[in-house]
Amino acid sequence: MLAEPISREQRPSSRSLRNIPGGFPIAEPLSTASRLIAYVCHDLRLPLSAILANAEFLTRSGMSEMERAEIYGEIQGSIDRMNELISSLLEYSKGPDSFRPAVRNIVDIVKRAIRITSVKPEFRRITIKYHHHGLAAGWFDSSLLERAVANLVQNACEAVSPDSGQIVITTTGDPSRLQIGVWDNGPGIPSTIQEFVFRPFVSYGKAEGNGLGLAIAKSIVEHHGGEIRLDASGGTGTLFKITIPYAIPDGAMPPASAGSIRSRRISTDIVLNANTP
Repeated sequence: MLAEPISREQRPSSRSLRNIPGGFPIAEPLSTASRLIAYVCHDLRLPLSAILANAEFLTRSGMSEMERAEIYGEIQGSIDRMNELISSLLEYSKGPDSFRPAVRNIVDIVKRAIRITSVKPEFRRITIKYHHHGLAAGWFDSSLLERAVANLVQNACEAVSPDSGQIVITTTGDPSRLQIGVWDNGPGIPSTIQEFVFRPFVSYGKAEGNGLGLAIAKSIVEHHGGEIRLDASGGTGTLFKITIPYAIPDGAMPPASAGSIRSRRISTDIVLNANTP
């Protein structure tokens, strides 16, 4: 997202593109079906990469049974994620893409998004910090929001130095709204492209980027009735902010994973290093 425009091989056909200031290509609007297919294909790469990385961990000697069980669990989680993405395509063939909000725990969602991203070999030396304040449980679609956060974290990992990269994720929940921030210490996004970063196929600075991650995140956030924006008011790096409604409807029954903290305010600081399995 942050150094060179997308390569010729990564661009859609020239008939579907028009230029923005600075010569960066953007795509003309896709049909709903084409957009969904592009989004799902993009997001399948993340769990596939997690499966490969965890399979590499399993080849190491001297691992305890507990460590192996944990890695097997991560692989199973990635496979489940792929099944969900494929199911979304099958569901779309029968009707509009579904949106299934429920009472969920945002801390669990963000931690899963971090794990599935940071396991990639090229990200293992990047420091990822996560801070949560306020209500942990709220009303949202956990599968979709995990995809949105994972895309932002992956973009941040690709933007920073693999040796000195730092990423800070914050979530703040109150009875009415949830705020999510993802900051990285990369070189930032040039002003000439900031207006277009949420357009499909706009990519800058990623040799393998296809420009779909932020478009996917925007679509998911808007499904929730929220907004996502690039905050360019800070100094260094890049900061994306998400705000979505968080209020739990009257009568909603929380699952066991979220019910115990439905109305309890918590504060937690989590530091994850991508160089540990």
